[in-house]
Amino acid sequence: MRLLVIVLTFLLFVGIVGFVLTNLDTRVPVTVWETQYTDLPLFLLGIIAVFVGICYAGIIGVAEGTSIRLANRRLAREVRRLEAELNYLRTQPPSARRPEPDVVQEARETPAGGEDIAPAETVATAPVYGPDAEGWVSDDDEDAYSGGRAV
Repeated sequence: MRLLVIVLTFLLFVGIVGFVLTNLDTRVPVTVWETQYTDLPLFLLGIIAVFVGICYAGIIGVAEGTSIRLANRRLAREVRRLEAELNYLRTQPPSARRPEPDVVQEARETPAGGEDIAPAETVATAPVYGPDAEGWVSDDDEDAYSGGRAV
């Protein structure tokens, strides 16, 4: 990419020098709004046009770069916030953590002390039916899966 920029810059420079050398004696009138300039060298107008284009491209580049840097800072703050939250959750004692789904399923099957689990402690999961449960699709229906299925 850098080589392409160097080659294009060199070609632009050669083009400008060629334009200047072929139009040293050419003079033209120029009107800007209501002001008229007579007898201006054409090569000077070419150089001014290139300079204005370079300034315009530079301003756009600075504005785009600023926008990207601001977005990067915002995203870096978000990453730091999420990493802090993740570290906080990792360093919590095991009793304060949310139980894993397998632990919840085991607790549901064998409640502590023999009593039922309160509705506030249950975790919503998809029911799993065994192969002989009601509504099971048999192997005769070309169902290749032979274990339980989640609904």
